[in-house]
Amino acid sequence: MEKFIKELKNNKYSFGQLALTIIFVTCLIISNIIAGKQIQLPFNLVMPGAVIIFPITYILSDIFSEVYGYAWSRATNYMGIIMNLLAVIAFTAAIKIPAPVFYENQEAFKTILGSTPKILIASTLGLWVGDFLNDNVFRLMKKKHKNTHDNYAQRALLSSLVGEIGDSMLFIPIVFYRAMPFEVMVKMIFTQAFLKVGYEALILPLSKTLMLKVSEYEKKH
Repeated sequence: MEKFIKELKNNKYSFGQLALTIIFVTCLIISNIIAGKQIQLPFNLVMPGAVIIFPITYILSDIFSEVYGYAWSRATNYMGIIMNLLAVIAFTAAIKIPAPVFYENQEAFKTILGSTPKILIASTLGLWVGDFLNDNVFRLMKKKHKNTHDNYAQRALLSSLVGEIGDSMLFIPIVFYRAMPFEVMVKMIFTQAFLKVGYEALILPLSKTLMLKVSEYEKKH
């Protein structure tokens, strides 16, 4: 946390850096809202709804590490956790405050957002551990290519795989324990991690192009 505060105080930020950070935090909050919904995928795979958007946070985390450095990537992690907490406090307050008699959707509103505190605990632990693993694996691999973008693809995929497995091993048991058969939950942990990394691998040409564009943009600013 000390490095996070220091990073915020001692740096000037470009529009691109702030825009990507806003996208990162927004994707994180959205993924936590839709995480309670289980979705059925081909081959009888059951995944949390967050699989739709959560991989974007790892793609952006890799770009932060590659272009802005390890300290900024960790700073965005803490920002995400803090803003997620703020969202949960707002959801909880909205549920607890009495609704007018003509409002007919209180139970539906509670059903969708009422599980958020549990998801907050799971996502906070999962995000902290997963992103920590992702950032550090990426940082260690980056040491061999300090001043270049060589082997970015290998760094991005391997670090994301390690991070996603760490995240899933915390998030899924906390959120879905007793809500599904144990064997399904174990299968989901590893399937989700590989599915998210597969998603990242599929759009790697696009994310690498984005990283190069961001790097070029920052050199001009």
